[in-house]
Amino acid sequence: MWCKTLVIYRDGGCGPRVLLGGQPERLGRGWRRISELVIKGRIVKAISGFYYVYTEELRVRSCRARGVFKKRGVKPVVGDHVDVEPIGLEEGTVVQVAPRRNLMTRPVVANVDQVLLVFALADPPLSLYQVDKLLAAVECESIACALVFTKLDLPGAVEDFGRVSAIYGPLGYEVCALALPEEQGGEALRALLGGRVTVLAGQSGVGKSTILRNLLPGASATPGALSERSGRGKQTTTHVELFAYAGGFVADTPGFSQIDLTQLELTDLRRLFREIDSISQECEFRGCLHETEDGCAVRPAAASGRMTASRYDHYLQLLSELKEAKARRY
Repeated sequence: MWCKTLVIYRDGGCGPRVLLGGQPERLGRGWRRISELVIKGRIVKAISGFYYVYTEELRVRSCRARGVFKKRGVKPVVGDHVDVEPIGLEEGTVVQVAPRRNLMTRPVVANVDQVLLVFALADPPLSLYQVDKLLAAVECESIACALVFTKLDLPGAVEDFGRVSAIYGPLGYEVCALALPEEQGGEALRALLGGRVTVLAGQSGVGKSTILRNLLPGASATPGALSERSGRGKQTTTHVELFAYAGGFVADTPGFSQIDLTQLELTDLRRLFREIDSISQECEFRGCLHETEDGCAVRPAAASGRMTASRYDHYLQLLSELKEAKARRY
């Protein structure tokens, strides 16, 4: 454990001199700093210019970033691996941001291993269109994804979970269900989280914050009630924060109210639906959008039951929305 920064100074032909504290006091002229001790960590929260870094000391330090980052157009974000120059026991300065393995854009989180999309089986009613839309958004980020369904204890929920498992399990997505706060299904969830950096995502009111509070009793996330007017959850999480858990990290994120896929090209949408991307290799024309084109392999696959009809319908719905967005833009 380090209490102060270890700084080395050198003067011409003289040997190095080591000081604690970071200031070349009483060294005279000509001395320059050549190295300093830094500690490594990960940004777990960022608020109003302060970066809270979970360091290799197993403590969280409140840090500011060096001004050089702004000059370079680099902004540290939650999830970044960073070097910190410690100040005392609780503070520090972020002096280096390591290259990112990936970067989610909504919410902004770096170096994510997986996204757990959380949906309620009831209250609010489950929308398979929202499931497919959020899945498409995660596929667009090229990050592994699993599905967690909550409120398994409500009437009819077990049957609904059986239906969604039959849709998404064969596509390669890990699927589990929970009954909170009884924690039915908790072991499967904990197995998904161990040793990974996981982002919980989904609309508000589906149980993300409740999951986090059950996993981490000290977490500050507050479960939200449903809006009487819309039937959707009221926003309760206002920023992204990573919490250390089982050798990894888990984060709640602000609820998704809008997912923007409008930057996609029309022909790119198919790759966000795994089965459509696979079947489309059999289409006669490379630019097939799988609507009414001759030689399309996807449309008859949906009609014959080779793929789930609802998934194809939601693909067409997203394709229509994408076309409309592009028409408005131009």
